[in-house]
Amino acid sequence: MKPEQLITDDTFLAWYFQTDDACVSKWDKLIRDDLDLKAAADEAVVLLNLIHQQEYGQVSDRQIDQSMQRLRHRIGEWEKAQQPRPVFRMSYRRAWQLAACLILIGFGVFRAGQYNQPHHSYVADDKRTDIILADGTTVTLNKGAGIKVAGMEAGETADREVWLEGEAFFDVKHLTGHRKFIVHSGEVDVVVLGTRFNVKNGPQQTAVALESGRVELSVAGDKAGKLIMQPGELIEYSRQSGRLARSAINVKNYAAWQQGSIVFENADAAVLQQVLRERFNLNVDIGEGAGLGEFNGVFPADDPALLINALEKTYPGQVVRTEGGLKFVKAGQP
Repeated sequence: MKPEQLITDDTFLAWYFQTDDACVSKWDKLIRDDLDLKAAADEAVVLLNLIHQQEYGQVSDRQIDQSMQRLRHRIGEWEKAQQPRPVFRMSYRRAWQLAACLILIGFGVFRAGQYNQPHHSYVADDKRTDIILADGTTVTLNKGAGIKVAGMEAGETADREVWLEGEAFFDVKHLTGHRKFIVHSGEVDVVVLGTRFNVKNGPQQTAVALESGRVELSVAGDKAGKLIMQPGELIEYSRQSGRLARSAINVKNYAAWQQGSIVFENADAAVLQQVLRERFNLNVDIGEGAGLGEFNGVFPADDPALLINALEKTYPGQVVRTEGGLKFVKAGQP
């Protein structure tokens, strides 16, 4: 069976989108028992991932227009072939995209091979962006972040690699053959097989927070070898000092930006200073003796005003607004 036939099969789509347990079990067994079918299914998954991500940039408007008549005909034929009560129902927009993709595949315009380039790039401009890579790994990019990836396609044997700018959360798909997944973040390389972790590549430091699994960290030029992280740990690499700092954290709180939130749990003045600088680009000075105590709360990740108001009410007279930021001062200080 060809990949383009698979992605018009309702039961295969139900397996891909995990919408029907019977179909999932059926296709798991079929793919496990038939190597040729597995190869076709892997290719179909790549195509569906591309459709899901709407990566149609390499197909020109002229090519799409030339295929429009054929597209209308194929949609009609495709709809006639569907069962009266399909297991998986897709929206008209998704069906149109899928049919368009099939037409372009048939005429050699859109093929997975077109994307078999050394690198693919993804950028989150003004909002968080979820991406499913061709290997099944899920990546959430924070606003302004970007990645370049290589080695994700089916049939690859080399390591999977990602070059990160900004912040991203990775839920890495474990593959047979134990192909490594490597995130390059400045001078720090994060090597995993299958795990969930957050990486932030900032101008002053790289920070890695491990939620589950096991990762290895290495630093360019460091001959000390690899550093093994355990779940619940945060490791920060300072570009200025060249040092690594390890601490225990609540990773779910640390990576709460995925849900559009910032979570503070017993945060002191230094933590507040770091968050306000990194998340909101605010200058924050800590005056001598300015101990604010422990601060707790959940705030929107895109609205610093609410957080500042909460700080002013929690520590009256100790949070002073300045041009471009804040200053924490000692209680009772004028």
